[in-house]
Amino acid sequence: MRRTTLGLGCAVLLMFGCAEDADTGGEDPGGGEPAAASWVAELPTGEAATGVPSGEMRSIEATPAAAQAGQAVYGANCVPCHGAEGEGRLGIGPKLNSETFLAAASDGYLLRTIGRGRVGTTMPGWGTTLDRGEVESVIAYMRSWQEVEPAELDEEPCEGDAEAGAERFREICAACHGLSGGGYQETSNGTGIGRSAFLADVSNGYLRYIVEHGKSNTPMRPFGRPEATAVANLTDQDVENVIAHLRASAW
Repeated sequence: MRRTTLGLGCAVLLMFGCAEDADTGGEDPGGGEPAAASWVAELPTGEAATGVPSGEMRSIEATPAAAQAGQAVYGANCVPCHGAEGEGRLGIGPKLNSETFLAAASDGYLLRTIGRGRVGTTMPGWGTTLDRGEVESVIAYMRSWQEVEPAELDEEPCEGDAEAGAERFREICAACHGLSGGGYQETSNGTGIGRSAFLADVSNGYLRYIVEHGKSNTPMRPFGRPEATAVANLTDQDVENVIAHLRASAW
C-alpha cells in the first residue's frame, strides 16, 4: 500500500553542467575509443534504471581516501558549473550540496548522470573521459559534503492521470520550470525537468521525495502536506498526476 507522505510540485533535475574538456585519463593504450566509454554502456537503462530497490541507495564506499581522490577529479572538471563545494551556478549548473538532494539521489543515479550526461543541456557525458573509478570517487566526495542518511523512497509505479497533472503543472510548477519543463531555457529560476533524458533515468521515488521535501538550500520549497513549510497542501493523487504528466509529455 502506498505511503501517504507524498506531496506535489516540481521535481529537481540533477544536471551536471560543465562544458569544459577533461583530460584525466581513460584512454585505451591501444588506440580507438576511450576505455572509459565501455563502463557507461554497461549501466542500466529503461525500467532497470528508474527504480531503486531497498538497500541499494548506497553502493559506493565513501571512504576518506576516495573522497580525497574525488575532490581532485571534481576540482578539475566540475567546479566551473557547480562550484567548489556544490553550491551551483544559476542558469549553468544546479546546486548539488543539498541535504534533501543527497538523501534522495542514489549512487546509481549519480553514476549514470555523470557518465551519460544530459542531452539538451550543458552537462556532457563524462564517461568518455573519466573511468568508473574516477566517477565513483567524485560521488564519494559529494557524500563528504553532508553526512546524510539515504531516504526511504516510494518506488511503486506511477498511477496518475496525465491530463489532470498537466493542469496542476501549469498552475504550480510552470512558473519556475517552464510550461514544457525546459527550466533555464524558459525561465530564470528553475531547472529542467521535462526532458526525456532526465525522466528516463530518474525514479518515481526520487520525484516523490523531492516534491514532498523540496530541495534544501534552493528556491525549490516542499509541496507536501507533512511539511510545515510546504507551499501547497497537495494530495497523493496530485503528485501522481504531475509525475504522469511529466512522463507522458517528455521531450
